[in-house]
Amino acid sequence: MKLRGIMIILLLTAVLPFLPPTSAQSPLVIVPLNNDFSGVPGDTIIIPFRLENLGNQTLENVSVYITGPAEGFLYQSKVIREPIEPNQTYQDTLSVKILNADTGRYTLKLVARMGNTYSEAPIDIKVRLVVDYSLYVISEEKYIYGHEVSLKLKAVTGANGVLTGRIGYYMNHNGHIVKNVSLVTYIKPGDSWEQDMFLQKPEIGEYTLTLWANFSGVFKEVSKTFIVYQRNLTYRAFYRDGSINVEVYGEDGRGVEGIPVSINGTVLTTDESGRVIYAVSTPGTYQITLNLDGRIAHTTVNVDSLQMTLFQNKTRIVVTVTNTKGDPLANVTVVAVGPKGTDYRITDTSGTAVVNLEITGYGTVMIRATSSRYLGTSANLKVAEPEKPSAPTTMSSPSPTTTTPQPPTTTIPSKPAKNYGPLAAILLIAGVVLAGSSHMAFFRPTILEETLDRYYFVKVKAPRLKSVDNFRFEKGVNAIEVRATKGRAEIGDGKVVWEIEHLEPEEEAYLQVILG
Repeated sequence: MKLRGIMIILLLTAVLPFLPPTSAQSPLVIVPLNNDFSGVPGDTIIIPFRLENLGNQTLENVSVYITGPAEGFLYQSKVIREPIEPNQTYQDTLSVKILNADTGRYTLKLVARMGNTYSEAPIDIKVRLVVDYSLYVISEEKYIYGHEVSLKLKAVTGANGVLTGRIGYYMNHNGHIVKNVSLVTYIKPGDSWEQDMFLQKPEIGEYTLTLWANFSGVFKEVSKTFIVYQRNLTYRAFYRDGSINVEVYGEDGRGVEGIPVSINGTVLTTDESGRVIYAVSTPGTYQITLNLDGRIAHTTVNVDSLQMTLFQNKTRIVVTVTNTKGDPLANVTVVAVGPKGTDYRITDTSGTAVVNLEITGYGTVMIRATSSRYLGTSANLKVAEPEKPSAPTTMSSPSPTTTTPQPPTTTIPSKPAKNYGPLAAILLIAGVVLAGSSHMAFFRPTILEETLDRYYFVKVKAPRLKSVDNFRFEKGVNAIEVRATKGRAEIGDGKVVWEIEHLEPEEEAYLQVILG
């Protein structure tokens, strides 16, 4: 028996692979009436189909739909509610919209389902190439002569496949072709072709740049025109208030921004007002070079410094101010600061100013000469109070006694006492005022202000019996420079702020402001 069972198993093993497969036949069958379609992105494809009922029961509420790639297509689905009797058929259609699918052949499935009953059939859709692209020439309308011109060429594809072909560009300047380039290339879907162009200081005139392409038999062309021009610029260079100023103007009289200016090898650029300010501290001749839209201009500015000689003449200091050639200079501000106070003077036509030592006091006096047209100078002079002449003494010598006849005595009546009226009241009021001023001098700082030409001076003196802490002075002026003998002085928001942490009793400090 065992041998017989083994023989049966071996026989089945040999025969089974050659038997045809069998499966349960689905009563629902879907059949596409056409299974080969084609289109381009944007097309909607209508797919007709037929449902067959091979069973012995009526089919109702049959769902039909299409499946395929998750991206690139939009699929329709529907429910067939009409009953399909046994051995009967039903015909209908479904649609597929091609979105952004790349070129190629796609296999989709047409599916019918009712409960556990399921049927599907393949369909093929070929997506054809759409030749779509755009060309761009990116440039400004105007370029200033003397500068590099930057241009950009661009081709952007809208195709659903790879574009291949030729692309090129050429440039026309005043009717003549100055550049002509052509090449073979390709652009993948979603990519672009780009080319940067740089013209090194092109000549003045009108330019037209044309970009063309021929991809997959579709030719396109685009052009852009621009001009290169030179402005009529003017300039001036001068020294003022410790700086060399260079100003560049356009034809409308407004300042021109972005002009390169070289001062003794230091390259600067004009600001939005068309100005360059270069601080200097030493006299000499400064070489200036400007690039005025490709036109190179050269000039010089001579910076001179003040020369000062001074000597004491009793209660005065005689100050003489000249330039480096020895020529006297008028209208120069001379400030003398001494132990007692500050004296401000202006030189006359002979370049001379006389400082009053009764104002500054004796000892070490700092003298400073300033002018907007020259570099300033300063010096210290130690002065001594001159000796005051003593009153002459008359020595009387004995003289012989002589007899002189006496004139008759005349009695002069005494004058009546003067009536001073309200003088007593005036003296009383003056005493009260002086007492108040004396009280202020003892306990409050004294502030004196004075303006000379373009210079504004402030003096602060601590009271006699009290020091001053955290002193602050604020003045709304248009200032370009400030200097202080003590503390910190700043310019900001149209005003000058001067701050001193501490002043000893009767200590003085000075502020000098150069007005704009």
